Amino acid sequence: MLTAKQASDMLKSMSPEQRLEALKDKVKQKTIQALEQKIRETIAAYERDIEIVLKASVCTDPDKDIKALLQALGYSDIKVTSDFPGWDESYEGTTTIKFKIPEYRE
Repeated sequence: MLTAKQASDMLKSMSPEQRLEALKDKVKQKTIQALEQKIRETIAAYERDIEIVLKASVCTDPDKDIKALLQALGYSDIKVTSDFPGWDESYEGTTTIKFKIPEYRE
């Protein structure tokens, strides 16, 4: 187990690539594939704003993990919200993900 000092040092010294690798394992491949498909569709339409609603059969990943992955990938204005049924409700849960493709200029 890492000590608090080791964790603090790691937090300061991890490269963006190392952070991305650590986060990729926290989000399921089904979710990543759905996001990649939506990103391609959005780019093809010359748009920057992405909104996708994933059913629970595709995505049950924690909102914070999805948001952290998208932040590590460089996307902006990220909002992730989930709506899953309570114990006495009978509908399929969903996760809504909104973000923007940033404009990069060289």
